[in-house]
Amino acid sequence: MAFTEASVRSLYVQAASVPWQPLYPGVEIKTLHQDPNQNLHVMLMRYAPGAIIPQHRDTAVEHIFVLEGSVEDEYGACTAGNYALRSPGCVHSPGSQGGALALAISYGPTERITP
Repeated sequence: MAFTEASVRSLYVQAASVPWQPLYPGVEIKTLHQDPNQNLHVMLMRYAPGAIIPQHRDTAVEHIFVLEGSVEDEYGACTAGNYALRSPGCVHSPGSQGGALALAISYGPTERITP
């Protein structure tokens, strides 16, 4: 990939001006950056209390940094100020008992697990 002067500058996103979009009941995302060439998706995720994302498999690395509240799955809880890494192949069902706000960086789609 050739870099132009415009492509090597810093990118600033005014997050307050980006609308929240529903992902699942009680879970909304705010996309801050997407790069389809890298399968990169950077987003804020907002969980209402009791919200759960259906069980799925992460197909690539996913980074989660919890800004407020706690995000839990079958393997534990990630609380405010802490970080979780989901490796490719991780099957889980994240949610939040008390509500949460997290920064998520994903490098690939998820695959829904159907019972």
